[in-house]
Amino acid sequence: MVNNLNKKNIKEVSEILLICLGVTFIFRFALMPIKVDGSSMYPTLQDHDYAFMSRLNLNQIERFDVVTLNCKKLGNIIIKRVIGLPGEKIVYKDDQLYVDNQKIKEIFLDKNYIKKVKKEYNVSCFTEDFEYTVGENEIFVLGDNRLNSLDSRLLGCFKEKDILSKKGIILFPFKNMKEVD
Repeated sequence: MVNNLNKKNIKEVSEILLICLGVTFIFRFALMPIKVDGSSMYPTLQDHDYAFMSRLNLNQIERFDVVTLNCKKLGNIIIKRVIGLPGEKIVYKDDQLYVDNQKIKEIFLDKNYIKKVKKEYNVSCFTEDFEYTVGENEIFVLGDNRLNSLDSRLLGCFKEKDILSKKGIILFPFKNMKEVD
């Protein structure tokens, strides 16, 4: 009877350890839980949204991917949108994005929100004019809420190795549940 109890205990402990190892593996290599802190990605992401972001395929970053970054200057993890890729020349002029002299549409931006916030802040541009050349192995990122975002305009470009996760899904609050591209 004692021997059966030991076998049962060993089996239960083994199952618990296996579950713990599986969960650790998932969160270390596949998913990254995040909590949005601030309004820099509004209206795409809202303050206090909880999401799971993917840690997979981080070597396949594309323009307009939403990514989390290790921001050494702030000593924090931030979430932003990739605008510029390695070696590109990024220009904003009159609220229009140009990449290597090509006009690029930012269809993810909410036109009604932009109109409202420009009026509220009494400004003519949602994204101030600037020009920047992205270095090799770097990305240029902006928040979707351009008037309230600390991003590559002030922090500079980020190294590709600073990318912690990309894309994902907002899980909570339930009313905000959606895919994050």
